[in-house]
Amino acid sequence: MLPQGTDGSTEPASQYVFVVYDRGSGTIHHVHRVVNLPGAEAPSREQMEQAALSYVSPRLREQGAADLAVLNVPDHQLERGKSYRVDHERQVLSAVE
Repeated sequence: MLPQGTDGSTEPASQYVFVVYDRGSGTIHHVHRVVNLPGAEAPSREQMEQAALSYVSPRLREQGAADLAVLNVPDHQLERGKSYRVDHERQVLSAVE
């Protein structure tokens, strides 16, 4: 059975994808998805970004805290089985061959 919103709907009211990456290399360390069902209280963008950062290993956070950044990307830009990096200057995903 699929989870339902308070109105009985199984379609998301909103969806967000945040990637946590290294500003220098563009290496992605975590992909964080947030799905809000109808009637649910949606977290703020800041709360979602902080949640994404919290899933990065503590060792990596300590090592590269100054170099980690979070980028919000449209869900449709991420294809299963493909690898990506972030172009920090342009704030876009780039597929890695």
